Amino acid sequence: MFERYFETAGRILGEVREANRVSIPAAARIVADTIAADGIVHIFGSGHSQLLAIETAGRAGGLAAIEVIFDPGQGKAETLEGYAATLLRDYVLQPPDCLIVISNSGRNASPIEMARIGRDAGLKVIAVTAVDFSRGVSSRHSSGAHLFELADAVLDTCGAAGDAAVHVDGAPADTGPTSTVVGAALLNAMLVEAVAELVGRGVEPPILVSQNTDNFKEHNDALRARYRGRVRPVT
Repeated sequence: MFERYFETAGRILGEVREANRVSIPAAARIVADTIAADGIVHIFGSGHSQLLAIETAGRAGGLAAIEVIFDPGQGKAETLEGYAATLLRDYVLQPPDCLIVISNSGRNASPIEMARIGRDAGLKVIAVTAVDFSRGVSSRHSSGAHLFELADAVLDTCGAAGDAAVHVDGAPADTGPTSTVVGAALLNAMLVEAVAELVGRGVEPPILVSQNTDNFKEHNDALRARYRGRVRPVT
């Protein structure tokens, strides 16, 4: 069955590559616009989606201008309206910043509210979500909106309903979720495209270098000094 999971994940990655040929460059341009204007890329994911937010920030090969909006409740309150506004009390959202919101189902209140607050603050919003899955379920926000409907660019994870993608005979439910592995690939592909966009504009991308390489410290220290007070460290 492990072979089936690899086959399923590989198939979905292929679908994601085709489905996002327009949206990846569109999202990358939003990120590049923000960084070129010396803004911050805020990123939020509730529950397991927070793993994807953390994946993008403070890491080797990543951009120093990315700040994770942490959910200390780890998704336990993601259905509650007002929760995202409470989380944002300690953050400043203002142009030229942009906002990435991750929610596979795109139906829960906190990611929807996060996107609405970002839009109201004048930020461009990028959604990472399974569009067909989201269309097939009701919104848990009083507006009736889904995350993908609130975004300027949508990165579609093309995931199965309920995320689990492998059926094992005799098991009480399907297993093998794909949203994390696919979402990480999709976000990193978009960030690679954003780096290329910045280079094409003649802007040096603020890329962090692995601390396991020689001579990393001076480079990374300079980037962290540039964003000190605006980007909170992940650890």
